[in-house]
Amino acid sequence: MPTSNDMQKVLDIQDKNLIFKDDCVTYGVLKGRKVKYIDCTLSYTPAECEKCHAPNNDYSIYK
Repeated sequence: MPTSNDMQKVLDIQDKNLIFKDDCVTYGVLKGRKVKYIDCTLSYTPAECEKCHAPNNDYSIYK
């Protein structure tokens, strides 16, 4: 099973605040095409959008 560090290396993700769990890869169909979904968790809850500064109400903002 992949670890968070392995997934970050494979995907070349520089953000250390993303946590990948085991079985984080699932497959599905989007707009008639096969896709791969990679699920991860942000290690903190942002208070607002970094770009537009919109407040994070009911988890409306995610990275």
